[in-house]
Amino acid sequence: MIIKPEEINLFHIQVNESVINAVSEKKKQNYAINVGHVLMHNLELERLKINMVIELKSETSVEHTDAEISNAHFNIEFHFQIKNLKNFYTLNEKGSPVFHGLLIATLLGLSFSTARGIVYERLRKTTMEGIILPIVSPQKMMSPTRKPKE
Repeated sequence: MIIKPEEINLFHIQVNESVINAVSEKKKQNYAINVGHVLMHNLELERLKINMVIELKSETSVEHTDAEISNAHFNIEFHFQIKNLKNFYTLNEKGSPVFHGLLIATLLGLSFSTARGIVYERLRKTTMEGIILPIVSPQKMMSPTRKPKE
């Protein structure tokens, strides 16, 4: 299976939530970054949507109060159209598509890289300015950290 970049079209980005609670004074803080995603699909239209949630939370110590802690929350949708999408999934016994890992890793990488720029821009002119999301392996993002609901 070969993924051709010219067959992937990121045709829409929507920021559903952008909540920034920045303290009034810039302080040296370390941030924990949590990222989650949900994949949705429309096989007939050859479309996939990744809904990515990114949270930045100050790693607090005992001497900080809530008023001294900065945090941010972003919910961003990435809409893709994939030419020949049928080549990138199989149907399981229930008839649901199981997408190939390489395609999902590619789309997660594109989404997270784009989110990195959106988050950076949204944090400009706040006391959280300068925070850059780290480079993360898309394969690592695919690993479930909690069990899916059954």
